[in-house]
Amino acid sequence: MDDLFKQKLLTLRNPPKASTFADALMGETSWLKKSPSVIKATKPIIPAKEAFSEKAQVLESLERFAQEKVEETGHSILKLDGGEIRVKAEPGWEGLQHFQDLTALKSALKLDSRVLDIILKNKTQDSVKAIFVSEKFRQWDELSAELKSGFIDELIVGFPLKTAELFERMIMAMKLDPSEVIIYPVEGTDESDYSHEVMEIASFFNPEVIITLGAKATQKILKSNDRLSMVHGQFFTRKAGNQSTFQIVPLFHPSIIETNQNMKKTAWADMQKIMKHLKKLP
Repeated sequence: MDDLFKQKLLTLRNPPKASTFADALMGETSWLKKSPSVIKATKPIIPAKEAFSEKAQVLESLERFAQEKVEETGHSILKLDGGEIRVKAEPGWEGLQHFQDLTALKSALKLDSRVLDIILKNKTQDSVKAIFVSEKFRQWDELSAELKSGFIDELIVGFPLKTAELFERMIMAMKLDPSEVIIYPVEGTDESDYSHEVMEIASFFNPEVIITLGAKATQKILKSNDRLSMVHGQFFTRKAGNQSTFQIVPLFHPSIIETNQNMKKTAWADMQKIMKHLKKLP
């Protein structure tokens, strides 16, 4: 009995190292540690508020059908037996400025130039694959004392250090290189709206996906009042003038994932969808 106790104590003091990016992100999470046989034998319990209703599935299928027909016919009104379907146009972005070079873009942005130097360093139009849209950046006087060096600085401008470290693990788990990532706020510290700037940056760098973090960023970039709990992990198309079309995917804010362990599984599932879109999964 004493030997067994000592063995357990040693295990607790020296936990096994994470073997995958998912393990590093999620930590000691029971649903990751179950063997395949246990997972197969255990019926998952899905909270009622997260379960897809039959009505939601029908509406989603109808929406996909309508979108396919619009692309096929070029008409926004679909005639059916006994009625018709009018496809509502997705809100787009008009009146955006378009810039010829990065210097001109930076001069038009409202963010502190010191912050811009950090978040846009080594970013090129050929390298950026994802723009993460946060809700608000931190004040320079607050964050400057925490700056270190390297990629973590780009995240510290947007999040407290602990949250920034979690977000860095999330980006690593998605197999994104720092050169492929830009983070930008949707709102200034004075609550001014930066959403146009987000889309101007997107028009300049032309990323493969725009990822909104949290409810406020999602609603402003999608121009929608849909609840984040209903749209997270889904892909939405938004046009920026007549030149660019972007795929936008909402995620829960890293601070929510940090404080709510149950959200980690949802976050990882959403992240894997984005990875598949970016061809980061086999």
